[in-house]
Parts: sequence; C-alpha cells; structure tokens
Amino acid sequence: MENSNSQGSGRTSGSSTDYPAVTAGIDQLRELLEQHYPSYYLRIVKSHPHGARYQLLHRGKIALYTASYGGEIRTGTSESFNFYAIMPLRGTGEVTLNGGDVTAPISLIGPQQKIDMHWSLDHEVMLMQIPSALVQEALEAYLGDPPKERLRFEPGVDTTSALGHSLRMLSSVGTGGMLPFAASKLAEHHFEQFLLHTLLSSQPHNYSRELGEPSAPWTPAALRRATRYCEDHAGEPICLGDIAAAARVSVRTLQLGFREHLQTTPMAYLRSVRLAHAHADLVRIAETGSQTTVTDVALRWGFPHLGRFAALYRQTYGRPPSSTRQGHR
Repeated sequence: MENSNSQGSGRTSGSSTDYPAVTAGIDQLRELLEQHYPSYYLRIVKSHPHGARYQLLHRGKIALYTASYGGEIRTGTSESFNFYAIMPLRGTGEVTLNGGDVTAPISLIGPQQKIDMHWSLDHEVMLMQIPSALVQEALEAYLGDPPKERLRFEPGVDTTSALGHSLRMLSSVGTGGMLPFAASKLAEHHFEQFLLHTLLSSQPHNYSRELGEPSAPWTPAALRRATRYCEDHAGEPICLGDIAAAARVSVRTLQLGFREHLQTTPMAYLRSVRLAHAHADLVRIAETGSQTTVTDVALRWGFPHLGRFAALYRQTYGRPPSSTRQGHR
C-alpha cells in the first residue's frame, strides 16, 4: 500500500505490466500495513490458504491498486490522511466511517475519518488513492480562492454517477485489463485530471452548490483563476479545456475573455508564461555556471521543437536563448 503521508509527486508511473502482483502471508501484510499506518489494525477472522495478494496497477499523482487480505478480516484505522475510493471486485464487505455504515457499493474515505471494514473470505478490492493536497488544489482552482472549510464528500458513491461509471470502467484492471492511460505520459496526465475533476464535479460534497453553478459570463474572478492556473501549471501538458475548467467558464467564453481583456489567446498567454520561466532558468544557469542545456530548459517548459522555441525566444527577448545561457548581454 501507499504511504498515507505521500503526495505522489515525482514518482514513476506505469502500466499493470510494470508492477507484478505480490503474494505474501497475511501476517507479512499486516506488518507492512502497520509500518505505513501507525493507527492501523487488522484482525483475522478466518484464514485463506491462498494468502494475501497485492498489486500496484498505477502510481503517479493518483495511485491505483488491488488487494485481497488472504482471509475473512476486520480492518481499519483511526484516521485517514488521503482520499480513497474502495470498490469490491470479488466477495462482499461492509464499510463503516465514523460509526456510520456506508450502504453504497463504492465507498469514499476522506481525511480525519475513522474507518472500520469487514471483508469476506474470498474478497478482492480495488482502491484508488488521491492525495488530499491534490484534491484541495483542484477545489481551489474551481473556487478561485482557498476553501474556507475542509472539503467533506458524501461517503457512498452511486454506481450510476459519473464517478461510479469511471470506477466501474477501471474495475477491469482487477482482472488483468489494460489501464486506459498506459499509452503515454500525456494520456496518464489527462486521465488523472479526468478522475480528479469527475470526483469534484459528480460526487456530492459541501462545495457542490458553488461548483454546480452554471458557467457565468466572463468576470475578473474568472480571469484571475485562468491566469493563476497558467502560472501554477506552466510546466505541465495542459490544454485549453484545462484552463477553461479552472476558470469555471466555457472554452468559448475563455477565448473571448482573453481577447477582450488581455488582447491575446489563452494558449498564447500560457506560452508567454512558459517563455518567462525559460528565460529565468537561462539567466540562472548563466549566473551559476550550471551544465543544463538550452534543450533541457525548452523541454522542461513545454517546447518540444527547439527551433520554434529559439524563434519565439528571440522574438520576445531580442536574442537567442544560447546567448542568455552564456551570460552575454
């Protein structure tokens, strides 16, 4: 299992073929879980001869894995640190959060919740783990300001909702299916964003009313949300739809708003932000004598075509990027 304090950044992701299943005795699994979760407990009601089985299916900003504990068990923890979606693939189970039963087939567990679970002898579950900080960051992008109180989701996920459909689609990986985002890093990023925004937009929570308001006409707040998103995510493979979602307006409204208020397009604005970051990196390299190349800087800030990057840089700063890197005035 993932360490509950991990935020998932800087990790290597991969498909199901990159992470073979791990089979161990139930006592070994208990020791591993108790090591990662100090408040964790596991009680064996009845052992299973096949033992415990765990498989990490994906590890990026969001983690996805399957587990069977090797017996009928009661398990839980006194406090959860991340958001977890738990869906049975095989067997039956009962989930209690803060003393209340979750009657829906898919459970959503949030921070500061006491968890108690009872799983049948032949169970297997799929778990999706999302760092709390990632959810809070996405919520802030929707709101335009930091949330004033802790985000609280309804614990039961309706299988007919958008989130329920998404998790049911992912359930095929529990039986060896191919992950939808296994094709590329770009596909992985957008699929994780899809899951994150589906969670916030379709699962009821205490900010649902604010997020569910229809897309309003362009406002200064929408501009602030859009430009902040470009600044905060300049090094990521974001697209026009991502910026519109962060601004909480339609793509068309976003384009018209940028044209009217900034005399540019959203993607041109994003490009200018990336160029500014690249310029700052090149100045820093010249000052420190770093061996980082112009190509490294271009790729870091989303410019895969070096010739195009050099032309844009010269047009903006009046000299080639290599000149800045070498410290020439």
